[in-house]
Amino acid sequence: MARKSRSKKANTEQPSSKSAGASAKGAILAVVGLCIVHYVLAVTSVLNKSNTYDEIAHLTRGYSYLLTGDFRLEPPHPPLAHVWAAIPGLGNDVKFPQSWMQHASWYTSDVWQVGRAFFYYAKSGNDAIIDSLLWRGRAMIALLSVALGLLVYSASSKLFGQVGGLISLTLYAFSPTMLAHGRLVTTDCIAALFFAACLLSIWWMLHRVTIASVLVSALCLAGLFLSKMSAVLIIPVGLVMLTVRLISRQPLEIKLGNVRRQFSGVAGQLGCFGAVLVVWVLVVWACIWAAYGFRYDSMRGAEAGRDRYFCPNAIPEGQDVWQWQLRSLDHLEPTVTFLREHRLFPEAYIYSAVMSAQTARGRMAFMNGSIDLFGHRWFFPWAFLIKTPLPLFALLLVLLLYAIFSKGGADERPGWKSWLYRTTPLWAFFAIYWIASMRTHLNIGHRHILPIYPILFVVCGAAAFVIRSHMRSVRVGVYALVGLFIACSLWTFPNYLTYFNSIVGGPQNGYKYLVDSSLDWGQDLPGVKHFIDHRKNSQNTAPVYLSYFGSGGSKAIDHFKIDAIQLPEAMTDKSQRIESYGPGTYLISATTLQQVYQTYRGESLHDWTAELEQRYQSQTSDSSDPGSANGTYRSLAFARFCSYLRTREPDAWINNSVLVYEIPEAVTWAPFGDERD
Repeated sequence: MARKSRSKKANTEQPSSKSAGASAKGAILAVVGLCIVHYVLAVTSVLNKSNTYDEIAHLTRGYSYLLTGDFRLEPPHPPLAHVWAAIPGLGNDVKFPQSWMQHASWYTSDVWQVGRAFFYYAKSGNDAIIDSLLWRGRAMIALLSVALGLLVYSASSKLFGQVGGLISLTLYAFSPTMLAHGRLVTTDCIAALFFAACLLSIWWMLHRVTIASVLVSALCLAGLFLSKMSAVLIIPVGLVMLTVRLISRQPLEIKLGNVRRQFSGVAGQLGCFGAVLVVWVLVVWACIWAAYGFRYDSMRGAEAGRDRYFCPNAIPEGQDVWQWQLRSLDHLEPTVTFLREHRLFPEAYIYSAVMSAQTARGRMAFMNGSIDLFGHRWFFPWAFLIKTPLPLFALLLVLLLYAIFSKGGADERPGWKSWLYRTTPLWAFFAIYWIASMRTHLNIGHRHILPIYPILFVVCGAAAFVIRSHMRSVRVGVYALVGLFIACSLWTFPNYLTYFNSIVGGPQNGYKYLVDSSLDWGQDLPGVKHFIDHRKNSQNTAPVYLSYFGSGGSKAIDHFKIDAIQLPEAMTDKSQRIESYGPGTYLISATTLQQVYQTYRGESLHDWTAELEQRYQSQTSDSSDPGSANGTYRSLAFARFCSYLRTREPDAWINNSVLVYEIPEAVTWAPFGDERD
């Protein structure tokens, strides 16, 4: 009888084992499939996109490091993302001519001028392959985005099981935000990746000290500090995680080779963590030096009085670039001086940190029609609200209500104290990152809160509890919300950067609320080319004017063979500041329309102030006068024209980022009375 019972038990367990194996295999296939979908969406959506504003600098930096061994173009970013993106193009006969290193823009480390030459000047020899180089670099960044998605799945599945992990990964894979920035050669995606990697690896190490946990967490920290200067935020997050870990009074397991011990007391655990901290510091420090070839001086063959780091502003007489970058940063000056004198870090890394701190003090930022040098306190909450698909908010609300009102048993989910402890890395990072974002004066793009999205997707894995519940209508609702989220993504393809939800009326209304890297970052020159060519085929003979917001300037416009009269923002002598506007077709980049980085603009969306009008009326339009007055008049005229355009709706949109205005006759707009003859 006993033998039969055991046999019967074995038979009943075998199907269960097969079922578990099939389930695991199915989960693996689903994970692989979602990662492939995410990668394909990312790389195909940029096949027909021009370089965004910052990509010209980031990719040029990468090739300059690898081809010249000179790091002068680096600031204000560490080199990891740049080098990673440049690797696949090295076998394509990429050129970085020696003649460039005898040019003024090289001596002043002007990455924008050098970048335009690297991308688009025929003499560089790269113009014929630059589209391929850019796409390859973007494909490399997309690989990092896939890696981040795997971390999201790993964290979520450990908390909520396989179903929860798949829900989180699905949301990540189709997120318009992750797809927008997980395919561009910038530092945003790689920073989000290493923030997530640090959270998971540090939490692992805080519970089990092994050679693997210590080294993995140390390398993740090194990757983070070589990705972006915002890496310093991991320090307060780590302190919160450490505090929670010590308060829990759980024993700490140590396994280092043949050494196996447990520390139950706080003092013993602190001593162990202190030793780990020393290892971390040494590994991060060594990796930073390795990234710069163990060389302090960033510039090869530099000469005093000739070579210097880049500074976007004119340096006052009697100051050097270091003094100028440290203005109003008196609290940092002693530390920076000490680091430089003792050469504790590579010079370029120190300068990058200083330049980042200076940039964070303020920069022109646009939100809802208002422009401010010191940003807007609610910029990031507002950007998060209008650039996140509404189904995600609905799903988070469902989870909150379920957590409040569900009476699931202890076998279904742990108590709130256990959850609070297990999710410490998530809420600690989320809270501290949001506080830091709200306090910063650098409000130039939704992308700067990219690292919070993976955290939210992990939290959404808790929907697995809802699916396992007995509330059928709620389960169906969860599936429907995930489906709607996917639909938002597919509907937006390939224009993920321009995604806005229906709170503001969708992507075509986005320009009224946010611009720059939140909408119009210079990515749609191919779309402009297609629009103009299609227009020619329709026999429309009216002149076409283009004001393009992009770092490539007129060289990029020529690269795409765009036949249009170039208005300001093209940054070259080909751009024309004409005195009167119309008739014709005007293609205006959204960022240019809002005059964010221009000299003449009022403070609200539809304004042209009486003061600006008075200045405009007082200027001469005498074309025989080549002096500043004439130039001022033409600049005012263009700013005034943009102000007029802001009072009317566009006639069409090019991929939501370039606005089309059909002007049938000369503009006679007099906001304050008499119009100039």
